[in-house]
Amino acid sequence: MNDRDIKGISRIIVHIENIVEYMKPIISLDDFNQNQLIVDAVVFNLSQIGEISKFRVSSSIKEMSNYIPWHEMYGFRNRIIHDYDQINMSVVYDTVKEDLPILLKQLIDLKVQVINRK
Repeated sequence: MNDRDIKGISRIIVHIENIVEYMKPIISLDDFNQNQLIVDAVVFNLSQIGEISKFRVSSSIKEMSNYIPWHEMYGFRNRIIHDYDQINMSVVYDTVKEDLPILLKQLIDLKVQVINRK
């Protein structure tokens, strides 16, 4: 556990908070699909989350917090980067609306836990 872990977790939190903010005016999948600017912003931030989860958080933190879907976060990033034209926007929308609020809380709690162990 080190400052790099805290910084990585903090950066993921910021990206999730960005997505939450972008999604405030969106109330349906149709709204989401019709706003390319928001789609692009959300997809970019999701790809950043995946990248950070793979390379900026230590394996010891990942082991300690195995309830967080680290592998899936990076896998989602790979699908976004390598198959952008094939992304299922309903999966993105559901992930953002259902999974990210839970992940945000878990990461905030983890950050506090890591800071307290320093």
